[in-house]
Formats: sequence, structure tokens, C-alpha cells
Amino acid sequence: MALRGRRLGRWLGWLVVGLSLAFVGARLGQGDAWALARPQLAPLLLATLAGALVYGLAGFLLSTAWRQILALERPPGPAVGYHAVYGRSQIAKYLPGNCFHLVGRQLLGRELGHSQAALAAASLLEAALLVALAASLATPLARAWLGGWAALLPVAAVAGVGLVCAGDRLLPRRWWPLPGIASARGRPLAAALACHGAFFVLAAGLLWLLAAMVSKVPGATPGPLLCLSALALAWAAGFVVPGSSAGLGVREAVLIVALESALGAEASTVVALALRLVTTAGDGVFCALALLLPLPQRSCTGATAVDQSKRASSLTSI
Repeated sequence: MALRGRRLGRWLGWLVVGLSLAFVGARLGQGDAWALARPQLAPLLLATLAGALVYGLAGFLLSTAWRQILALERPPGPAVGYHAVYGRSQIAKYLPGNCFHLVGRQLLGRELGHSQAALAAASLLEAALLVALAASLATPLARAWLGGWAALLPVAAVAGVGLVCAGDRLLPRRWWPLPGIASARGRPLAAALACHGAFFVLAAGLLWLLAAMVSKVPGATPGPLLCLSALALAWAAGFVVPGSSAGLGVREAVLIVALESALGAEASTVVALALRLVTTAGDGVFCALALLLPLPQRSCTGATAVDQSKRASSLTSI
């Protein structure tokens, strides 16, 4: 039954991705997005390159948040190792299945000295925090579509995060090695959430810049808060759809719909596709920078240092 449910979810995810790509393709065919972008192609390319650099640097906010979450298990090692592991593996989210970046963290993260259970729990907690924050930021825009029901988004988000954070009380220690949010060691979650918020703000700033460049009517550029809400909604939609590699197609479709009333069909399509170029190239920049960083060595991690001290004390006692 569980296998049949996973297959059904995968097929539904692929259906949503296919419909989203068809919607984006239809908007490109019906409108004249290329004619809108052609006169300012050079500035758009420069903005895309600059935005990719900013987005790539923003990736370090995500790896910093991941390190803060893993600090719940034990004091983390040097930040360089966490950036190297996270940045190298993050690019794998573009592979079909949208899960291989998590596999990469499990494999490379062993050298950080954390247990496999802690690495898996950190990925789950990271996802819960990101989706909860995105759902909360998307509430203003969702209210226009869902009315009063949109208020349930942050409530459900907080409830989901609370359930995940209560894993230490619901599951055996060997399955969930991270302490709960009420623990004194749960304070790094606030730092992780702050890093996630800064990441969304930077990404929304890039979206706002692109929207201002292609806006056909002066003064009709969507405001920063609308861009933040639209970006959060598109990110959350792309994240929760199974099989959507890096949200491909789904995020573009949501952005087009969210920004169409302010920018028009052609301009919103150009902005959505330009942001996809920015984020894809930015993930490449993040990966390239991570490749320049040395991978961690177990002899340098705190956990191994503790193990070495234990072995040394045992030898001394002998």
C-alpha cells in the first residue's frame, strides 16, 4: 500500500510538472515575451550574471543554517567543511527525483562527524523550517486567492514545525538524535530560521529587480512585499511537488500567475524565466565556490577529537 501511494504521488507530481511546463510554453507561444525582452537584452543578461553571483553567495546562508541545525546534536566543527559539503551536494537537486542533493549530504556529511540519523533529521528539519517560512511569507498573496482560508497556512506551518521538533519525544533517540526546540540546545534553530529568512529576502530582491527592468508601465512594478510573497509561494509550490527537479516548471507557472496582474502576461513570463536563469546559474556559482573549499577530514572534527581523547585516556589508564 505504501509503495502504491509513493507511485501515485510520483505520477501526480510528474503530471503537475507537465501541466506547469505546458502552461509556461503556452504563455510563450500566445504572447510576445521575446519582443518585450529583445530591446533590453544586454541589461537583462548583465542583471542575470550579477544576480547569479548574488544568489550563489546567498547559498552560504543555507549552508550556515544547515550547520546551525546540526549543532543541535553536538557543537559543530569549522564552518568551511559544512559549506563544502552543502555546496557540492546542492547542485544535485537538478537531477530527476529532486532528492540526490540529500543523498549527497548523507554521503559527504559523514566526514563532519555527525551520525547518519542526525544528518537525515537535519534535512527533514531544514525542509520543515523552509516550507513553514515560505508558507508564512506567501500568506498575503494567498489571501487574494483563498480568502480567509489563507490564514491557515502559517498555522499549519507552525504545527508542522512543532511536530518535527517534537521528534525527540515521539521517536527513539537512535532514530531522532536532535533535541527538541524547547531544549536549551534548541536555540540554534532561531539562527537557522534567520538565515533562511535572509535567503528569501535576497532572492525576492533579485525578483523585484528583474520585474522593475521589464515592467512596461513606469510605476507599475510590483512592490518588494508582493515580490517576496510571490517568490515564497512559488518556492513552496516547487518544493512540495514530488519529482519537480529544483521546482522546474512549477515555480515559473506560479510566478507568472502571481505577477500577471501587476506586470502583464508577457512581462511576468520574462521575469519568471529570467529568475530561473539566475537561480540555476547561481546554484552553479555556489557549487563552484564550494569546490574551492576543502572537504572535512574526520581527524579535524569535534566528534573524532572526542573519540581520540577517549582512546588516549583509556591507553593512559592501561
